Amino acid sequence: MKKISLLLALALMTFSVAACSSKEAAAPAAEPAEKPAAVEPAEKPAEEPAKETEETAAPEGALTGTAKGFGGDVTVTVVVDGDDIVSVEAVGASETQGVGSNAIDQLPAKIAEADSTEVDGVSGATVTSNAIKEAVNAALASK
Repeated sequence: MKKISLLLALALMTFSVAACSSKEAAAPAAEPAEKPAAVEPAEKPAEEPAKETEETAAPEGALTGTAKGFGGDVTVTVVVDGDDIVSVEAVGASETQGVGSNAIDQLPAKIAEADSTEVDGVSGATVTSNAIKEAVNAALASK
């Protein structure tokens, strides 16, 4: 009886190892199916540059600056009145949704309110936050 139990346990272990091996072999086949989804966001930035141009051209005397974010370029439009920052708009179509996009949405208002780039970044979006600040500084330096 002990030999049968031992053989049964050994057979189960062998099958479980074989089952794990076949799942690992199937995993790479699933990866190519996921990669076309990554191509989709690449199409999105093609739509956004026209929007950037509209925003950049909208207010007269607006300054623009660009810096590298986490997903690509982040472009800002800064409207100034003398030395005061009146408004800041940021566009970063390739930034991660729910992370970098939070910085794109929240940080420009903080910069305009503080009249400075010396504000706290958005938690979890450090690279995008720094890119927005750097782009605003570049825009202000261009005046």
